[in-house]
Amino acid sequence: MGTFRPRSVTEYLQIVWRRKLLIFLVAAVLLISTFFVISKIPDVYESRASVVVAAQQDNREAISSRVAAITERLTSRSFLETVIDRHNLYPSAVANGAMDSAVGRLRKNINVETRYRGDRPETLVITYRNSDPVIARAVNEDLVSLFGNMNEAIEKQRAKEAEELAAEIADVENQLNQKGQQRAIAAARRSYGGGSSANTSEIRARRQSAIASLESLSDKQFALERQIAEQKQQIAEQQKIVKSAPSDARAGSSYGVLLVRKAELEAQIQDFTAQYTDKNPKVIQAKTQLSEINRQIAQLSAGGEGAAANSAEARELRAMQRELSRLETELEITRRDMGRKNETLSTTPSVPAFGSVSSSAPSAPAVVEPATDVDRLRNRYTSLLNRQDALARMQNASVGLDPGLFQIVDQPTQPQTPAGPDRTKLRMLAFLLALGAGLAAAIAVEAPRLFAIRDDRDVQYYLGAPVIAQIPETLTPEERGRSRKLLAARGVVVLLLAAVTVPLLIFLLNQLQVFQILASRW
Repeated sequence: MGTFRPRSVTEYLQIVWRRKLLIFLVAAVLLISTFFVISKIPDVYESRASVVVAAQQDNREAISSRVAAITERLTSRSFLETVIDRHNLYPSAVANGAMDSAVGRLRKNINVETRYRGDRPETLVITYRNSDPVIARAVNEDLVSLFGNMNEAIEKQRAKEAEELAAEIADVENQLNQKGQQRAIAAARRSYGGGSSANTSEIRARRQSAIASLESLSDKQFALERQIAEQKQQIAEQQKIVKSAPSDARAGSSYGVLLVRKAELEAQIQDFTAQYTDKNPKVIQAKTQLSEINRQIAQLSAGGEGAAANSAEARELRAMQRELSRLETELEITRRDMGRKNETLSTTPSVPAFGSVSSSAPSAPAVVEPATDVDRLRNRYTSLLNRQDALARMQNASVGLDPGLFQIVDQPTQPQTPAGPDRTKLRMLAFLLALGAGLAAAIAVEAPRLFAIRDDRDVQYYLGAPVIAQIPETLTPEERGRSRKLLAARGVVVLLLAAVTVPLLIFLLNQLQVFQILASRW
């Protein structure tokens, strides 16, 4: 027949349900195969590590660029090849020369999650998955070691920059001293000429030296006052940030680090005591830091340190306050030096003017220094001091924690329980696939019979006449026996076919890696 009679949904379901044995058989074969494949998928263990980005908030562009650089380095081919060789990962792929495949598989098992606070990266979570928990931890330790290498590179760069700044500051100071001496000599020549006595020359030199020292100290006082004003402004802004910071910030285990820092400061103070006096700014700064470290150790010992007091914002605020204390101390020392120089200048007798000494003595040529050069050197000196203070604040920003931009909060641990695969989801998917395959097989078998005449309703539909009576099919005993034997033989053949199909399906599913791919994603 070219067409088939339209049927209701109930009729279609009845037609499909006639093949319930076929549905059950196909579903059972596929279900057994998929369950076997799922059971053979190895467990996957996940090693996790957390790294905090600790830095000043006014350096966001540099922080973002460094975080992006180290993230790209974690998944770079050159680094991953060394990890594969070190831990002998994917030996079959490496032996066949498929290093690209091995690197791709390792890259898929690595996950780097960056968590932000505002627009600044705050935390990096590094995870790695492997079927062996020991290898998972070892590979994750290699990944985390990149952050330590980055910290060392940053510290070397800062140390080099600090040395260059110190050398440049010393050079500018020498130039300012030379300018001051030249101005003092020029003033002395204009005042006295060439006929002064030795005693008068000595007094004049002492006065001019005091004047030059006062000028240098005045420049230093001006620079310190500007730095103190800027520092107070930054402290006020940081106090607002501390007040608005979340109160449940993580408190680092800083007791051991504080003890190490205390030992370092005590050694520095011993070295400084042998070289400088107690009024030297370096000695005062080291003692101030030592007292602060002792206070923090006492708080930790008494158990009174709160989580908010150990937040990154609070530590940065304390570092700024210590820096302000150092600057104020240095300013006070500068003012005392200026007071002593003024006292020396007031006690030194004034030398007579040029006309009262010798009106006939020829005047010496005056050495006039352009004021613009001196102003330029002063501005340069102030700028260098500001850069030096900013660099010192960056180095002291992580007091109480590990040094460096990246601080490892959670070290890679060896997982005890598998993180995957989710076998429940895989089994549910296998059950749905098996049921769908059984229904599809029943529909495929019954679809050709939809075009055949099956019952009285088909006869009535095609002939257009009602059915008056039906003659039932009758079989002889021999035909019934032959039918039973044929049915039993078909059953045996179907069972044998199902037994052969199960290993074939297992082999096919293992080759396609369908469930293995889904397991890696779940």
